Amino acid sequence: MATPPPAPDWVGLPDDALLTVFKRLGASEVLLGTAVVCRNWLRVATGEPDLWRRVDLSDCFDPTIDMVAMACAAVDRADGCLEHFSADCFVNDALLFYIARRTKGLKSLRLVNCMKVSYKGLVAVGKKSPLLEELELTTCSIKISMKAVGQAFPQLKRLQLNNRWVDIQCEEFFDNHHALDIASSMPELRHLQLFANRLRSNALAAILNNCHHLESLDLRQCFNVHIDAELRAKCARLKDVKLPKDSASD
Repeated sequence: MATPPPAPDWVGLPDDALLTVFKRLGASEVLLGTAVVCRNWLRVATGEPDLWRRVDLSDCFDPTIDMVAMACAAVDRADGCLEHFSADCFVNDALLFYIARRTKGLKSLRLVNCMKVSYKGLVAVGKKSPLLEELELTTCSIKISMKAVGQAFPQLKRLQLNNRWVDIQCEEFFDNHHALDIASSMPELRHLQLFANRLRSNALAAILNNCHHLESLDLRQCFNVHIDAELRAKCARLKDVKLPKDSASD
């Protein structure tokens, strides 16, 4: 009977190989798993800030884990080098304040289903990372002041402010107000996605009139908008436009 080949020496992997593995695993797996393997893995996971430039904690929410503490650990490991942060459900203002204290070069921020986030946390991030260019707020609190956000991120190029379509009058007011604030405070926008937003035609016209650098606009499921000839002509100036009744399959 042939002797089985020896087991791989995972403990003895060189640092560059470990970094490649860790980058493929993702932030949550590295945070939860490396410490139980060996000291060498933990050393690499905690001592290489480049590994933590991009922290994606999306689709890993676990109510049995202190997700905010885990996110703070990832921010600490970035050691001021954090550039991209993405998470859902658990993010609150306290975590955003923590990110603001620990990094000055954030380039993109993606938050999904984070109902405990307010404009105060976003403004705190903007004060320390004013060059942030990409922001996504999908099904987050409707009471976030988009004017304050626009002022906090003067170089914002891409904004995704997405909802789920619900025909509620009070929420229509907030959405239309948000859209008007976008028009008045985000002149550098290139790409704007307002999926299932309840803005009205007057707010859309304001965006098209004031965001002179806009290249793409996604209005899918924005059923309160009536695209008349004038609005259609303004939209035609853009490189890419998705209209309210266009397919949302992607």
